[in-house]
Amino acid sequence: MKLTFPTITLHSKGAKLFLLSTVLLVTGTVNAATVNYSLENVVFDNNRQMTGTFQWTYQEGDFENGAGLFTDLNIPGYDSGIDALTINFDIAKSIEFSLTANLHNEGVDITLFLANALSPTGAANLDLTRSSYDIVRGGRGGLISGAIAPSIVPIPAAFWLFLSGLLSMKSILIKK
Repeated sequence: MKLTFPTITLHSKGAKLFLLSTVLLVTGTVNAATVNYSLENVVFDNNRQMTGTFQWTYQEGDFENGAGLFTDLNIPGYDSGIDALTINFDIAKSIEFSLTANLHNEGVDITLFLANALSPTGAANLDLTRSSYDIVRGGRGGLISGAIAPSIVPIPAAFWLFLSGLLSMKSILIKK
């Protein structure tokens, strides 16, 4: 069985740019999506605030089985950086931060339980009765406020390329 495909001849730069931008837009958005989230007003009961942002990358249609990566994190009483921490995401239930204390670091055990599941477009309040922290240099206790909210994501570069291709096609057609 032999497959044949029609040959397309593009005579203008605008048409070539349009075709290229369409291919980039389609191939860039078919598989994975990323949502940026931030910790909003996460305050411990000692009035110290935890801040941070993370990215959640998932396959379209399978949000719950994605993967998270903190890009910025500030935990009161902990100064050793993100890389030393073990961070577990259960995007429908909780986010846990842990580090067993030893001679070289400070112990951390924080669980942020979600009152409702995160979604690509919706925030989740923290369950303040179940969420807790235990930090060697930051004390232990509960939370008095907090939520996790999606950040506004900029329009992908492929879209701008696609749009510029459309505008080029329009200008070429108007000139003819």
